[in-house]
Amino acid sequence: MGDKYFENYIIYEGEKFSVFFHAESESVSNVYDYFEKCDQETQASLLYLVKRISDIGQIYDKTKFRIEDKKNKIYAFKPKKERFFCFFFYEKRIIITSAYRKRSDKLNRDELKKAVKIKKNYME
Repeated sequence: MGDKYFENYIIYEGEKFSVFFHAESESVSNVYDYFEKCDQETQASLLYLVKRISDIGQIYDKTKFRIEDKKNKIYAFKPKKERFFCFFFYEKRIIITSAYRKRSDKLNRDELKKAVKIKKNYME
């Protein structure tokens, strides 16, 4: 990915990782906009999880962070009812690609496909 627009959307820089929102351009990040529309409790919960993985290097609680697609190595932060898909990127970076509100026990396959597509664009 030639354009590193995500660097404009850093969430937190820790000892182990730096976490960013994916951005479509210098001034547009759909996943950041989604985050901004979440209630304060959800925002605080995501920020806590981001800080924890950034500082410690992993989150042991699978109800808060887990792999959702082993083949494509897509993970999800799970604050409250929201799901924020992400992947591990070069130079100890984690990119949050997309998000949705969980409404059933099933994974939202469309959002997962979007996360996989975004990751592939980064890796090219």
